[in-house]
Amino acid sequence: MERQILIACGTAWFEFTKSRTGQLDFAGKLDGAAPDVGGWQELAGSGYFSPSHYTYLCDAENMIPRIFVAPGVDVSDRDVYAYLLHAGALLAAVDAKDSLLAGELYLRRKETFKSFARLSQYIMESLSMEILFSLCFGCMNNVSEEAVPLVWDSARQKLGFDPSRENLEQAFIRYFKEKRCTLTLPLVGTNYYDWDSDPEVLRSLCDNLSVDDLLGHAQKIRRAKHDFYAALRTVVQAEPYNPHDQYAILASIEGIESKICGNVGLEKAGHIRASAAKVLRLAKPQQMSYPAKLARISPQDIVVQVTV
Repeated sequence: MERQILIACGTAWFEFTKSRTGQLDFAGKLDGAAPDVGGWQELAGSGYFSPSHYTYLCDAENMIPRIFVAPGVDVSDRDVYAYLLHAGALLAAVDAKDSLLAGELYLRRKETFKSFARLSQYIMESLSMEILFSLCFGCMNNVSEEAVPLVWDSARQKLGFDPSRENLEQAFIRYFKEKRCTLTLPLVGTNYYDWDSDPEVLRSLCDNLSVDDLLGHAQKIRRAKHDFYAALRTVVQAEPYNPHDQYAILASIEGIESKICGNVGLEKAGHIRASAAKVLRLAKPQQMSYPAKLARISPQDIVVQVTV
């Protein structure tokens, strides 16, 4: 007999089952309305991931994972408990197709996810190729098979990667020539440009909140700021004339203060990392522009989502 465990990530719900013998399994994403969890034990997801770390985060990831355990289901085992508390953020990232965040979350708690390796691999399988690219070329470079074993196997199969015939860069070039996919990639060189991700004009919105309806006004401002960031036009396109890198790809984003003042215009925000840009440009040399949007902003990073 199997018992239910549900993880709520905002409006998305995911189901796990736990047998009497202690076997934990993933049953997938629930469809339809939110289930009735009255009388269930509720747990908050681990603080290793928190939207409070970000200036802007998409709706699907802007949440606190909640774990609901059906009456009679025992999750007191250390490994099971830790896994459930950390799985919600990873599920949300994969569901939002945020390949970089999914990879980062996996690496942050690799030992926890390793304790249920087959389960974790199944959760990340649909995004494994994109996760591997974001980590190897968009972010860290030279991520080995030993560093990300739960991603590597399924990604290699999707790529049809044979190291005796080609290296990983060549495999991705070949793959992107034939396939279309969506990647989340951090920008580099942002300190060389003036695009301000959190200008004073937005920070000061809360300065004069009315105490008569503090919560209501704060919610309106929070929603307005979130929608404002989500609507910022983001342009990612090739820079073959760049004297430093013929494969360069530049990201430009609407200037926040200018937009508030009613002035349209893009400002340079940063570049796709050179190793990733080279793969994308060699795969599709005639593609000069990449459909893109702002994925998230933190004090350390600006991340864009691009379709190639």
